[in-house]
Order: sequence, then C-alpha cells, then structure tokens
Amino acid sequence: MRRRRAVLAESLPLFGLALVILGPMIVAVDRLWAVTGTSPIAAALDLSPTGQQALWTATALATLAAVGTIVLGVPVAFALAATPDPWRRRFRALIALPFVCPSIVAAVGFLALMDLLGEGGQRLRGMSVWPEAGPGTVVLLVAMVWFNLSLAVRVVEPSLARADPRYLEQLRLLPQGQTLAGRIQAWWAQLLGPGLMAAAGLTFTFAFTSFALVRWLAPDTLTLEVLLAEQGSGAGIPGYRVDLSRLVLGAAVAQAAVLLIAVSVINAMQRRHAFALDAAPSEAVRSGLASGLWGEAWLRWTVCASAAAFAVLPLVLIGVGSVRMRTPEGWTMSLDGWRRALAGDAGGVTLMEAFWSTFHTAALTVALAVPAGWYLATQVHRAEREGRARLARIIDLLAMVPLVVSGAMVGLGSLLGLLRFAPGMLASPWLLPVAHATLVLPIVVRVLLPAMRQMSPDFEACAATLGLGPGRRFALVRWPMLRPATVVAAGLALAFSLGEFGASWIVVRSTDASTLAVLVDTWLARPGFDPTTRPAAMAVAVVLGTVTMVLMVFLERWREDRVHGGL
Repeated sequence: MRRRRAVLAESLPLFGLALVILGPMIVAVDRLWAVTGTSPIAAALDLSPTGQQALWTATALATLAAVGTIVLGVPVAFALAATPDPWRRRFRALIALPFVCPSIVAAVGFLALMDLLGEGGQRLRGMSVWPEAGPGTVVLLVAMVWFNLSLAVRVVEPSLARADPRYLEQLRLLPQGQTLAGRIQAWWAQLLGPGLMAAAGLTFTFAFTSFALVRWLAPDTLTLEVLLAEQGSGAGIPGYRVDLSRLVLGAAVAQAAVLLIAVSVINAMQRRHAFALDAAPSEAVRSGLASGLWGEAWLRWTVCASAAAFAVLPLVLIGVGSVRMRTPEGWTMSLDGWRRALAGDAGGVTLMEAFWSTFHTAALTVALAVPAGWYLATQVHRAEREGRARLARIIDLLAMVPLVVSGAMVGLGSLLGLLRFAPGMLASPWLLPVAHATLVLPIVVRVLLPAMRQMSPDFEACAATLGLGPGRRFALVRWPMLRPATVVAAGLALAFSLGEFGASWIVVRSTDASTLAVLVDTWLARPGFDPTTRPAAMAVAVVLGTVTMVLMVFLERWREDRVHGGL
C-alpha cells in the first residue's frame, strides 16, 4: 500500500504537468480535427498551395538565418577569445544584448534604422531575398542574424577560451596537422562542430517561429507562424470556413514536425558538445590564439568593435526614434510621442497600465514556471541517479515539448480549449501566465537540471545521518546550493514573459488584458498619417527593452559569478 501511494504521489504531479504542457496542442488539434473531419497527418500531407508556400518560405529563411549566424559568429568568437579582459567581457555583454531583446523591440529597432536611412531605407525594405519571398525579406534576414548572433558567440567563445593551445601545437607535428584542412578536421571540427550545429539549430528554431519580425519587417511575407497567428482566430468554428480550419490544422502539424526534427538535432549536438579537456589558463589560451591570425590587434579590435556596433545600433535608434517627429518641413525632436504613450489614446491602454499589467503577468508566470520546472528537473535527476534512464529521458522530453510548439499555437490552443470547456475563463488573469509558463518551462528545466547534477548526494546523506528531516535538509542543504540557479531560472522566465509576443498577441485580442509587447504592436498598427504614432510605439519599446536588458545584464553577472552549467 505504501509503495502504491508513493507511485501515485510521484505520477499525479507528472500527469498534471503533462496535461498543462500538452493540453493546448491536443485541444487545438482535436477541435480542428472535429470541425474538418480530416486527420492531422492527412491535413499536413495535403497542405494547400498557401500552406506549402508558408512552409517553404519559413524553412528557407530560417536556414539562411542559421547559416548567416554561424558565418558571422565564428570570427567574432575567435576575436573575443583572443581579446584580453576587461574588454572581452565588455564586448561580449554588448554583443549579447540582441538575444535578450524582445522580438517586437528588435522589429522596432530595424524600423527606426530604415527611417533614419530615408529613401535608402525604403529601397532596402523593398528588396527580396528571392522573388517569391516578398519585399522586406533582406531586412528580415539581417534582423534574424542580428537577433541570434550571440548564440554562436556564446557557444564558440567559451570553448575557445578554455582550449589548451598545446594540443594544437602537438597536432602540428603530426602529418595531418601540416595543412589547414587537416587541422580543421582533426581539431577545430571536433572542438566546435557540435556546438555550432546546436547553435545553428537554435537559430533555425527561433527564426522558423518568428512572428513579430516577419509581421513588421516583411508584412507581405507568409510563414507558418504568421499563418497560424493571423488565420487561427477564424479556425475551429463548426460550419464556418472548413477550408481555413484544414489549412490551420495542416500548418500546425507541419510546423510541429519541423521543430521536432530541429530540437532532436539540438539535443543530440548538445550532448556531444561536452568538451572534456581540462581548461587552460586564459593567458595561455590568448597567447596561443595570438600566435596566428588573431595576433593582429587591429584585426581583433575591428571585428569586436564592428560586432558590438552592429548589435547596439538598432537599440540606440529606438531611443532616438522615440523623440524624432515627422513634420511637413522634415524631422524635429519632440516628446509628443512619449506624452501620447503615457496618456493613452481615446480611452486606450496607457504605457503605465500596460507596464504594470506586463509585470503582473510576468510575476504569475514565474510563480507557475519555477515550481513546475523545479519539480520536473528533480524528477529527471532522481531517475538518473536511480538508474532509470528511460524514465529520465521521457520526463526530459516532456519538459522540452514546448520548444516544438510555437507561441501562436499555444495561444490558439488555449483559446480553443477555453471556448470549448470553460468559456467563462476567458476573462481569467491566469490565462496568459499559463501560456507563458508553458513556453518558458524548458528554459527553467535547462537551468536547474545541470545545477542539480553537479550537487553531490553526500551532503544530503550527511544531513540525514545527523537526524535532519526532509524539510530541514531542503532548507539547509539543497536550497542554498540551488538558490543561484533558481534565481537565474526565475529571471529568465521573467524576462521571457515580459517580451513574449506570439501567444500574447492571440490571447490579448480576445481578452481585456494588455502587455507592453502588444501595446507596441498596437501603436505601430495605427494609421501612418499621425506623426505621433511611430514615436509612441518606440517610446513603449524603449521601456520594454530597457527593463528586459537591465534584468538580463544583472542575470549575466550573477550567472558568471555563481552559476556553472545550464544556459
């Protein structure tokens, strides 16, 4: 009986979390299946020409973004690894800013850049990567690379910064090490290859599910995420546009299949990206890199400074754009955009109302995601320690499921589920936090799990020997050791919720809630003849971007000092 109770106590929370994680996707697919009478696989295999175009465009743009990110990121990582502190840390912090920037803020930054370029910016916005992709895709591709550049840098630079140059010196004495191709195959590919593949996979995933960037930088471009977000609200209604419901069902399943493949590659590459060699002193590493191409100081500084300027410029221009007003005579500096954002518009949401609503949503997200992520990470760690590898992989896979479900699909599934089972809950303040917590859960688990794996079980065993109960062992041993990682996980969940746009855009349109990210989008969508709408959108973006990036800078410093492993 006691064994049965223990199994029940362990399985019930897992079942509940599985229901929350898988629920939106299952409900959405079930609803669309019932309305269309078409199975999900059949809908995905029989996509309409519109769906096929969206799938091809999203895949091609994401692939190009991944390649561009790696091509630009590797030289920057080498230059950073060869640069002495404190400039290495300063450049790395600046280059990391785009990745922690909310996607809607990134879109506004590139719009500000296009405005500053004048006619040149308009011509650039009209350029297409290929004819069918649509105007603006060149700017969109640059923005995707800008957004993900720090991924390649964060993966490559730490490996370079700890790789003992003596191994490469010894390789040069062997026949295979006599040529550059041989050294790349025997050393650099083994050292950096898996990490670069993981970074490329992550870039592909983020670009494939991008919504805000596509919506505002290439509005005529159709991707799967745009299709789901903009057409999903009319799907799932019995007797109404069955063809639309079939298109949304097929697009959702096709998107999930592509993301599942990408996440599988990412996980496989991350497992291989465990550099087992002992870390070398930083001075030895820099001297080894300086013996080659990166020994030229002007080259290091040029690459690092160019990457930092590329990272910072769109963000700086948002601040400039918030006080730059269009007039019949040209441009002038004015605070009218800030005044209008703070005052609201014709009874609309004010900047401060959206600010506090966003923080309320983010706080609820943290309250949901951190305990759930702690529980899942604990279960994975316990199963690994007990030798139940299959159970550990199943729970770990459950925690990673949100990575293969886009924000638009989570929002759509949440709405369809509530409309079917509890329509009165549409006004609940928990609707958006639950969607955000579902999306951020993999990040929380990925931060906590490595920290738990590094804990020695001897500490808790000693505490148990001294007669401490489970509660006191947690308070005196486990919590102090995991507190730094928990703070980082909570901060990342908070930052993600503050800037999340896809699910928020779908949910907020059907409720009375609002967030800063959605408010930026609302201001951008106002008619362009009013010269204050664009500065008002940029004023809101300044607030959102500043709050998010200050939070992430704090977390980065905390992580460097106290947390080892994880993201």
